[in-house]
Parts: sequence; C-alpha cells; structure tokens
Amino acid sequence: MALLPTNARVLRTHALGETSLIAVLLTEERGVLRAVAKGARTPKSPFRGLMEPGTPLSLQLYLKPKGLHLIRDASGRGAPARPAARLETLSLRLAVLELVMRTTEEGEPLDGLFPLLEEYLDLYTEPGEEPGWAPLFAFEAGLLALHGLEPSLEECGLCGRPLTGGGLRFLPGEGQFVCEAHENEGLDLAPEERDWLLSIFLARPAALAGRSLPETARSKVGRVLHLALSRHLPGYRLPRSLAMLTEARRGETDARDGDDET
Repeated sequence: MALLPTNARVLRTHALGETSLIAVLLTEERGVLRAVAKGARTPKSPFRGLMEPGTPLSLQLYLKPKGLHLIRDASGRGAPARPAARLETLSLRLAVLELVMRTTEEGEPLDGLFPLLEEYLDLYTEPGEEPGWAPLFAFEAGLLALHGLEPSLEECGLCGRPLTGGGLRFLPGEGQFVCEAHENEGLDLAPEERDWLLSIFLARPAALAGRSLPETARSKVGRVLHLALSRHLPGYRLPRSLAMLTEARRGETDARDGDDET
C-alpha cells in the first residue's frame, strides 16, 4: 500500500459496521476517494469531530489497488464552519458537496476543482454576513468551466457576432449566450438577469460573497445553471439540500396562507 499525505475535504460519510465510517473525500492530489476511518464512531477516537461534511483535513491515506482506502491519520486544517443561523445558509454550504460528489468520477482528479471548493467553503468560516446565493451560482458556473463548458462572453454562440448586451439570451443545451438575432432561441433574459448571469460567469465565488440577488433574478439564474448542468454533466441533479429548502419555504408559505384565511 502506498502512503499519500494530502489535504482533503469531507464530502459525505457512511456508517461501516458498529464503530467505523466510510468517508467520501475530495483530495487535493487524487480527486474523489473513499476511505475507511476505523473506529471513528467510538468515544475516544482521534477522528471524532473531524468527519463532518465540509471539514478541511490534513490526511495520511493508505492507498489500496482495489476497494476502499484507509485513513491512517487525520487532523483539522484551518477554521471550521461557523454555526449556521438559518436553514438557507446550511443548505447552500452543503449543496456544493453533493455537486462535487455527483459530477466527479472517483479517482479521476479534475484540475482546479479542489481550490474552487476550498474557496467556496472558506466563505462559511469568516465572520460577517452570510455569503448568500451568488457564490453558489459562481461555483456552479466554475464547475461548468472546469468541464470545458464555459460560454463565450464576447461573441454569439450561434453566429459569432459580438454580444452587445441588448436582447441577450441563453441556450442551456449548448451552454452559450446568443445575440438578439436569435430571438426565438433559448431563454430570454431581462437586463437585470443578464447582468447577474454575466457577472456570475466572470467572477469567483469569493468575489460575490454577500451580494444580494433579487428574487426574480435568482430564480432565472438558478434555472439557467440548473438546465446547463443537467444537460452537460450526466451525474448532476438538484442537490437534496436545495430541494429540502424549497420544500421548507413552500411549507412556510402554505402556513402563512392558512393563517391569513383564518
């Protein structure tokens, strides 16, 4: 077995037997790996408290030719995520972990993915206002770019004409912006939606932290990215944490409507 020292983020864990865990990790050198943390669920385990989703770790892994790898040693690295004051904050932080798991083949590193995830999750350790939705959308746009699906922001994806900004539309199937000459193609973007979508494709997650998207722009930008990801990355589907957030909001709306009726 080869010994690999590496930085990693915990994506997810599963119970193994009565005392151990299987950790799904994004490692800096080898991409997504699955490894056993023996005895991690026992009270005196040195792994206790380190295997929570999103935790930054310094690891030593025994790499096996087949099957699950083995965590020999682990220590915390950097600051842990601050407690989430709202369900929305927790959902946005967890969503990227599922995105990485579902769009990344195990053992096949995607260049640039680890620093992108590090940058995003570090936003949740810093004091101050919550990062909000814009960094999540920038992460999704960055994920498309890492897979070679970054749209041109200068010329029409269909005819090659310069994108002037007026009448801009988006083709989720092609992952491209198109000019006003193709008025019957793709999704129409209002000026505010267009400006937000362009800024999200241009910016890193940290650059958009704390910037508030209006509800209408957030809905359209989220739809555009969802369609682009689902059509281009086979393993993608809406993260469960975001689906649960939508259900919770719907329940709150129904409860308010019921109160109004009474």
